[in-house]
Amino acid sequence: MHWPDLRGSIGRILMQERLATSWGQVGFRLRECDFLERQIRDIKYRGDRKLAWHWGRWLASGAEAAPFPIESLVLVPIPLHWRRQWDRGFNQAEWVAKGIASVWNIPIEPKLLKRIKHGASLTGMNRKERLDKLGMTYFYEKGILDTPCNVLLVDDVLTTGTTFRMCVSALDDSPHQVVGTLALALA
Repeated sequence: MHWPDLRGSIGRILMQERLATSWGQVGFRLRECDFLERQIRDIKYRGDRKLAWHWGRWLASGAEAAPFPIESLVLVPIPLHWRRQWDRGFNQAEWVAKGIASVWNIPIEPKLLKRIKHGASLTGMNRKERLDKLGMTYFYEKGILDTPCNVLLVDDVLTTGTTFRMCVSALDDSPHQVVGTLALALA
């Protein structure tokens, strides 16, 4: 089996192409890798926080160095709606971010963004369907961070990039600047 490791410059290029972002990293490609798809399902649907944390550490350990001062960074996991988080008992993106933070020694702010719409899973939807479904879903939560920060958004799986784009848009009117994106897996 070919290990689909995308960390480093190839991950940066893929994220830039998919999201038109200045910097980003992705860990591995899911396509045609049953083992990794099972790992993601174990994280998302079986509540394996420890696995998410270890994969976050793995992503951070092989990621290309960010082109901005690490002291100004904060990791912001893509939020789940409170009902989904209640059902799962945790946010998988937050646990991936915790793994990254343990390697890079930077803070996490899981409350900077809020998801206010709850709906069916986006799995299997194309870009247009996701965009239609996610419109006005994410909002910037004022008063969470006192000083402006450089934000790195973190998610478990990047499919079309719509979720990342919506979160960047939600932070447009905030004092914070999204400088990059991190995704554990590329669908």
